[in-house]
Amino acid sequence: MKSIHPIRQDILSNLCQADLIQFNDDVLRPDYLLIPDESSSKDDILLECTGANGQAFDLTLDELNQAQYLGDGAYLVKHRGMIRFLQMAAVH
Repeated sequence: MKSIHPIRQDILSNLCQADLIQFNDDVLRPDYLLIPDESSSKDDILLECTGANGQAFDLTLDELNQAQYLGDGAYLVKHRGMIRFLQMAAVH
């Protein structure tokens, strides 16, 4: 049986609105994005991206919950670096 691990609301809000993910110096389009629910476990992968060099990048619920908020949608993820949740600009 999975143990339930809620996600921080600041991360959930940014994750739900993300069109692009900045991981350190690379801006990536998510290949997979899971919005966690009450049955999510700490090891569930919430985000997967593939860099221009083909390298895969993923983050778990636990990694995101432990991330330090830097402001402006950016977080410092322990042992991984900086991530930022970005939205596409709407042009009218």
